[in-house]
Amino acid sequence: MEGDRPGVMDDRFLVEQSAQRNPNAFKILVLRYQRMVFFYLKNFAFPEQVREDLAQETFLRAYRNIARFDPEKGAAFSTWLMTIARNLALNERAKAGFRKERAGGLRDEEAGGTEKGPQEVLELRRLKARVQEALSRLPEKFHTAVVLSYFDDLSLEEIAQIEDCPVGTIKSRVFRGKQFLRQILERENVL
Repeated sequence: MEGDRPGVMDDRFLVEQSAQRNPNAFKILVLRYQRMVFFYLKNFAFPEQVREDLAQETFLRAYRNIARFDPEKGAAFSTWLMTIARNLALNERAKAGFRKERAGGLRDEEAGGTEKGPQEVLELRRLKARVQEALSRLPEKFHTAVVLSYFDDLSLEEIAQIEDCPVGTIKSRVFRGKQFLRQILERENVL
């Protein structure tokens, strides 16, 4: 939970300070959530530079509009932030026509530890690329639910807030998205 970590300022306080234009408070929020935003955007089929631009725009928009964020409405700051990232990514995909394309590659640190041999690293990279490609072929509503659930480790309730739909719908989308993903991977002899 936010704020349950000893010695760590909770998000609500940081949001209040950021709304008063305390740049240090917002900097802490950026440091706290940049990894989550980058990882989420990585699951879209954008080149690395586009992902970086979208992440930067996500935080810029959050900073500009932080006074509008109301934790009393029940959403966590992370959920609000991920909604901004999601909307920007969907707009970019629609604008640029990235629906089925796969650009960019896996970074070396994603390929595994240094204890693996070159052949194992190459195989792991190929497997990750094939899973990412299969994931990008899921219909949008299933893609988003699976990515937020498994890769960003958000709860079903948080995903429902981001997607603005009931939790039951998200459960169904995650389940069906996993089924579709498995079918794609089996059809391509990845599993």
